[in-house]
Amino acid sequence: KKMLGLFVMLKVGSMYKVIGDFDCNKNKLTSLAGAPETVGGSFYCYKNQLTSLSGAPKSVGGNFYCHNNKLTSLEGVPKTVAGYFDCSNNPGPNGEGFTEEDVRAVCDVKGYIYV
Repeated sequence: KKMLGLFVMLKVGSMYKVIGDFDCNKNKLTSLAGAPETVGGSFYCYKNQLTSLSGAPKSVGGNFYCHNNKLTSLEGVPKTVAGYFDCSNNPGPNGEGFTEEDVRAVCDVKGYIYV
C-alpha cells in the first residue's frame, strides 16, 4: 500500500516535511507509518482501515481528515491542527464515536471539530 498524492517532501535533518497537502485516503491503509512528520497544508487519511493515528504528522498547517476509519482511540493524533479536524464516522472508545472534548484534550485544533 502506498501513500499517494502530488506533493513536495523535504528532508530537514531526520524529519520529513510536506509543503502543501498530503493525501493517502481510500487506500485500505491499516497504518500511517511512513507519513511525513509535518504537513504545511491539509492531511487526508479518511476512508481507510485505520484503528489508530500512530504515525500521523505532529503538525498540520491546514485541515486534518481521519473520518470513516475504524479508530477506537486518538493516540498519535497531531499536536496541532491549524484548520478543522474531522474524525466523524469512527467507532471511538465506546462504539459511539468521539466527542469534541476528546479531540481538544489531545490536539490544539484552531478550527471546527466534526465528530
